[in-house]
Amino acid sequence: MKIKHLNIAKTTFDNISKVKERLDYSLWIDFIDKKKDYFIWVEDTEEGKKTLSQASKLPESLRTEYLKGFNKRKVYAEFNTKKGYYDVVIQFNEKLGVISTTFQKKIKKHHLELLLKMANYLDASLLVDGTKIINENTLIDELS
Repeated sequence: MKIKHLNIAKTTFDNISKVKERLDYSLWIDFIDKKKDYFIWVEDTEEGKKTLSQASKLPESLRTEYLKGFNKRKVYAEFNTKKGYYDVVIQFNEKLGVISTTFQKKIKKHHLELLLKMANYLDASLLVDGTKIINENTLIDELS
């Protein structure tokens, strides 16, 4: 099975905008801060620092949208030196209280294991397409 859309949420969902129970944002920050050897906050990247330095030049009405991924809302991992970008992007959606992922490469077992640890830490579930739960028992099946 080829996995495309992974989320972390308290419950399964058919429509992400209707998720009722939100993840704990402080636990998200704590988990990422404990894994700084793998993750980097977007604001700590060179591109992020440049963006933040230029934000004050924007009109107030645009600034909020421009900085949406900052303030410990988005992390990157696995910088691709040949292509010049990070292959893994994980974002905490403040409005919905869920975590979404973007992979620029094939999702491997170590990615699922780490996301499962994150989900467990947040007392939540790792979901494929919002509806299918990945746990320790189904992890191997998802990769075949």
